[in-house]
Amino acid sequence: MHHDWQDEIHIYSESVSSPESPFLQAINQFTWKKMINPRMLSGHLQGRFLASLIAMKNPKCVLEIGTFTGYATACLLENLSDHASLHSVEADPETAHKTQDFWQNHYPNHRVNWHVGPALDIVPSLNLQPDVIFIDADKHNYKAYLNLCFPILPIGGTLLFDNTLWSKRVINAHDLQHDKDTQNMHAFNEYAKDTPNAQVVLLPIRDGITMITKLN
Repeated sequence: MHHDWQDEIHIYSESVSSPESPFLQAINQFTWKKMINPRMLSGHLQGRFLASLIAMKNPKCVLEIGTFTGYATACLLENLSDHASLHSVEADPETAHKTQDFWQNHYPNHRVNWHVGPALDIVPSLNLQPDVIFIDADKHNYKAYLNLCFPILPIGGTLLFDNTLWSKRVINAHDLQHDKDTQNMHAFNEYAKDTPNAQVVLLPIRDGITMITKLN
């Protein structure tokens, strides 16, 4: 795990949380051995949060934007009802191919509906009304994803954005002045907090998860 997230509280929280399944451990190992930028992998604590959220909300449909190697995908699937669906969109064809091959070899009977290509094009064509949407994709499109996804949420639906603390750079004065990616994330956080008819909270889990719940 990246040192920015591996503080004492995080380590302790992981140690007293439910353990990873063997499949999640396998995804972790595969990612760090085979993928470029393995730090993009969702972590243990974040994964337990996602799995718990699904258990609490019992959604009929879940949408993920940004599959990578499917660690978060597996967590979203873990407590999902047999009658519910999970759709995951990955923009990069090479990453999607490696991930789908890995899943086919390790979990051939999974229920994930894979989609490959730009989410801004694919999601409207799916005609879904997801109860939970998890977004961990290209950060410069976060505002566009919010504008796309919030309208398709039902009342009580939840939209989650990953990495919104941006390795703590959103509270670093130098980065806020000089780093465009940090400026972009801070601007998104300010935009997201004003989402109408919503409850918005930025949770300091791992690299930050912004949770937006539709009220009416």
